[in-house]
Amino acid sequence: MNKMIRFSVKNRWMVLILTFLLMGTGWIAFENMAIDAVPDITNVQVSVSSIVEGLVPEEIERAITYPVEAAVNGIANVSYIRSLSKFGLSQVTVNFEDGTDIYWARQQVAERLSAVLSELPKGIQPKLGPISTGLGEIFMYTVESDQPATGPERKAQLMELRSIQEWMIRPRLMTVQGIAGVDTSGGYEKQYHVQPNIKAMKDLGLSFEDLHTALEASNKNVGGGYIEQGKELFLVQAVGLFASADEIKKVPVKTMENLRVVTIGDIATVTVDSGLRVGSALVAGKEAILGTAFLLTGENSRVVARRVSDRLDEIKKNLPPGIKIETLYNRAEVVDATLDTVIHNLLTAAALVIVVLLVLLGNFRAAVITAITIPFALLFTFLLMKAWGLSGNLMSLGALDFGIIVDGAVIVMDNCVRLAHERIKKLARPLTRSELQETVVDATIETRKAAGFGQLIIVMVLLPIFALTGVEGKMFKPMIASFCFALLGALIFSFTAAPALASLFMGGNVAEKEPWLMRVTRQGYHRLLTWSLDHRKYVLSGVGIALIAGLALFTRLGAEFVPQLNEGSIVVMLQRDININMSEAVRMQEKSEKLIMDFPEVDKVFSRTGTAEAATDPMGIYQTDTFVMLKPKKEWPKIDGHRRGKDELAAAIAEKLKEIPDQEPILTQPIQMRFNELLEGTRADVSVKIFGDDLDQLLEQSEKAETILKGIPGAGDVEAEISEKSKLLKIVPNHALLEKMGIPVQAVLDTVSTAIGGLESGTLYEGVKRFPIVIRVNEQERSDPELIKNLPVSIGSYLNVRLADVAEVGPTDSFGLIIRENSRRRTAILINPRGRDTESFVKEAKATLEKEIPLQAGSYFEWGGNFKNLEKAKARLLILMPLILLLVLVMIYVVFRNLFQTLLIFSGVPLAMVGGIVMLLITGLPFSISAGVGFIALSGIAILNGVVLISYINILREETGHSGVPLVFQGCLMRLRPVLMTALVEILDSYR
Repeated sequence: MNKMIRFSVKNRWMVLILTFLLMGTGWIAFENMAIDAVPDITNVQVSVSSIVEGLVPEEIERAITYPVEAAVNGIANVSYIRSLSKFGLSQVTVNFEDGTDIYWARQQVAERLSAVLSELPKGIQPKLGPISTGLGEIFMYTVESDQPATGPERKAQLMELRSIQEWMIRPRLMTVQGIAGVDTSGGYEKQYHVQPNIKAMKDLGLSFEDLHTALEASNKNVGGGYIEQGKELFLVQAVGLFASADEIKKVPVKTMENLRVVTIGDIATVTVDSGLRVGSALVAGKEAILGTAFLLTGENSRVVARRVSDRLDEIKKNLPPGIKIETLYNRAEVVDATLDTVIHNLLTAAALVIVVLLVLLGNFRAAVITAITIPFALLFTFLLMKAWGLSGNLMSLGALDFGIIVDGAVIVMDNCVRLAHERIKKLARPLTRSELQETVVDATIETRKAAGFGQLIIVMVLLPIFALTGVEGKMFKPMIASFCFALLGALIFSFTAAPALASLFMGGNVAEKEPWLMRVTRQGYHRLLTWSLDHRKYVLSGVGIALIAGLALFTRLGAEFVPQLNEGSIVVMLQRDININMSEAVRMQEKSEKLIMDFPEVDKVFSRTGTAEAATDPMGIYQTDTFVMLKPKKEWPKIDGHRRGKDELAAAIAEKLKEIPDQEPILTQPIQMRFNELLEGTRADVSVKIFGDDLDQLLEQSEKAETILKGIPGAGDVEAEISEKSKLLKIVPNHALLEKMGIPVQAVLDTVSTAIGGLESGTLYEGVKRFPIVIRVNEQERSDPELIKNLPVSIGSYLNVRLADVAEVGPTDSFGLIIRENSRRRTAILINPRGRDTESFVKEAKATLEKEIPLQAGSYFEWGGNFKNLEKAKARLLILMPLILLLVLVMIYVVFRNLFQTLLIFSGVPLAMVGGIVMLLITGLPFSISAGVGFIALSGIAILNGVVLISYINILREETGHSGVPLVFQGCLMRLRPVLMTALVEILDSYR
């Protein structure tokens, strides 16, 4: 180390050139580094979705979900499996251990699926989800008309807008590098419907199978190879594909005895209509088309979002007249805000360092040299982060503590100024250039132990963070890694570039001017130190009382996983009656969004109800995610003399939405919601999962638990995931009668499936666009139970009977949603605690539920969400922290070779902790893993200051021969300034 310091001063120009080259390389690394708003803590997941028509959730679970679960069970590195079965959809999510290659994982799942396809019902085709993470939604936009229609015309307009999205916009966006998929929500899927006249079919003895056969036989093209004509070759093609709805009407179905041909047009209406909707989208209270672009795993979200924005600008130029695309959410804008925060922190921290050093040191050049540590350390960090493949985000960059980073340079430059001033006074003349260089070398070497070893200790106490696993590991490891990189860069700068700059720019007539504030502080400290040394028993007694009080206060803090990040927007999750239909859900959502738009702080509102096309977020029709994008805070109006806080605004919105009956709002934020859902399978901060086999029992227990939890203080939003059964029109074939009549049960099932659910019977092409031809009874008739009873069931060639004659048709109840985890059924109660820390709430709620709700054998509670992550992180830190602190004690002893001095240095740690506990109480914050990381860093700073003080006292003893109280008194006074500067920079940096 000594040789490196001397080399840096003697070859200062070369060192400075290398320093600036390194900073330039760091800037290049920064421009090419992946940057996002928050760390992506989602695990490696592969989702398998199966679109199912005509089956209720219990049948979907039995026939599709369970076989798929069984197939993927046993794949290597699988941590757990979740699934859901709901109307129209089966989804199985396979979660792999961290570090598993996503492409290998998808290959394993695909191989298992191919083996189980033969066991699934006919027509079921499981598909893997996009290669994206839970935070893959990087861009949202809406496709709209310049003149939105109203009434029945709006449906046709939305159908056309969706076609434009599907056939003009989406294909071009899919070519953007880094995009995994583009999802479409809302609107109506264009289809050509053949809507039979039930009475006419019955009179003619026709069945739905007759219609299907006729359509399939008439809608095809065939090739005939080629023929030769002279020197030319002609390809042969027989064209039979439908070109319009009129051609569908002319398809023959039956020839009567009088040779009259019955066509499709005679017994059915052919029209353009939409498929059964399981989802919708609204923008500003009006139905709309919502497009969502997903990021390919491993890509740079900021870069890809910009590419999507650029491509949409190109697409806008070629859209049909009157059609426009508007951006609703752009991840690049969020990331740019993150960069602005980092740049603001950099400039603020540099300004704070200069101000503190000027106020306490009084030397402008030394202050500037110290401030240069910040950009060097930051660019050095970017270089190593790029090399290690770490992404930049608010946690890994915004949490960099510039106060700690400059501590080493502060100590070095303070000692350089002090020693140069002493030698100038001793020689009674300015120092020559060579004398100044030697002074800088001696001053830097003198602080080597204090600055270098002290910062090494800070790195050591942070090592336990690297032992965290799971969510907490993904969240904090990148932050601590970037912090350690920055410390390493600062350490290199402090002992190379800093002394080189000092020897070059400080000048030979350095004046150690003690500013007024420093003189006043020193005088006050002189009196305090004198009193403390004269009354040591009182001081030590006070320290003991403070430690006991701090421990007592710590038990009152409560705890949560991490403080909630203010994302600058709100998500209102609206839960409605589980039996609500799509039309009513849209009507209620329109009303809800208009109420939200009345708040002057709101900029934009858009929402998704039910399941989107790709089923990446499989909600029910009764569930709506409402995204509330807020204006900049400075544009918020003052109400009663002040601007509302975000939490206050969110509470006001929720209260307003409760005015609409039969809906319950749950408040969260976009990224926060995604984390909760993807990591725990629920959409709230805390969830109570109840596992069991009996669905009726689970529903009963869920209702009881919801009622109890709402009465616990701090519960905030409480909503049962499944609150009631769904209505079901059940059709049960009469097997005995069907057997006597010689009719297969399949004939009844096919009739119901086709008439009510719809049967695709071909495709109609419009250029490259293709639209399905679907046989289905019209919307009005299929909603009439009496007409359903009259559906014709084929019993032979051109003979049929009523459905009610061969089957029992009647209403009943069933479960609309079945959720499983690791092959066990479960339900959950979603909770967003407010006004209370997570740990104390969960402890009280857990004790209350276990007392009030006795569970049957095989059933059990499981608490998920942030509480689960908190417990895991706390348990691991409680084991590792004592080991690390013991290692630090050993390191200090190895350096100082004095047990008393080692314990004395270490005594600053518990006292620093007391100060941190008091500050948490003053600010009203509970203990969290983030605060725990802060306490760990705080202990390193306390040890650093102790090392600075004891190191100088040891040097002073050798130089003066003093001991006891005089030695301590002089050492403390002389080291007041560096200790005060490092501590003050830390304090001010925490408020930047």
